[in-house]
Amino acid sequence: MKLEHYFNVKATKLQATATHKQDLLMEIAKEAKSSETLSHVDTEHLFKKLSERETIGSTGFSDGIAIPHCSLDNINDFVIGVLISKDGIDFKSVDGKPTKLFMYIIAPTKQRNKHIRILSELSKVLRISSNVETLLAQKSVKNFFDKFCEYGTWDVSKELSRDYSQVTVHIQDHEAFDNILEIFTEIQDCHVSIIEGHSAGKYLYSLPLFSQFMNESNQGFHRVIIAVLNTVYVNNCIRTINDVTEKLKDESKVMITTHALSYYSGSINI
Repeated sequence: MKLEHYFNVKATKLQATATHKQDLLMEIAKEAKSSETLSHVDTEHLFKKLSERETIGSTGFSDGIAIPHCSLDNINDFVIGVLISKDGIDFKSVDGKPTKLFMYIIAPTKQRNKHIRILSELSKVLRISSNVETLLAQKSVKNFFDKFCEYGTWDVSKELSRDYSQVTVHIQDHEAFDNILEIFTEIQDCHVSIIEGHSAGKYLYSLPLFSQFMNESNQGFHRVIIAVLNTVYVNNCIRTINDVTEKLKDESKVMITTHALSYYSGSINI
């Protein structure tokens, strides 16, 4: 099913009237109900679930973007909608700046993996500043989603050939880890595990021969991402990871290895 299937094109307005975070969440709840998927859901219940998600941590990112979202037990499909605040709202965003563009997701509780993939697909478009500028200039919900669709086609259920590879990424930079992990969540049918690791220095530190070179302060951050993904995505995945590492002051903090799998069976949740 393509992502466009979930767009709430029946929403009555694009421009938000709310000036505070809680009012904005209520406005989202009211607009979301215009979707047939949510017609049986009480507005107050929607508002409560959106508010509960915000208590975990703000869904406001940097650069004026937020993706409020929540999960419901009594729906079987996703709803994606949008509201724009002309002057911006204090949404407790990561960079502390006012948020202008709100794309919301109401998801079925039992479809957690797809929920995560949809979040990543939206984020992939919204993290490009030129895309955001164009989207903010739209005057109607229809125009907004028509323009959004121009930035790509997203099929979150397309069947692929069963030709898989394993990509392993050793990471010693916290910011790089966050960015690289997001890359894998954007890949269809990708199974990811994270291993908390240590550099060899942690163990060399205890050996008399090497103790003069190693100390507790340089043991540092170390995580390993092990991902199994369809081979058709590997080259683009590597290119995207390399784009991340090029921005590091010390490019030695990320190492990638890949190999084709001769056998693949089963799956794991994100």
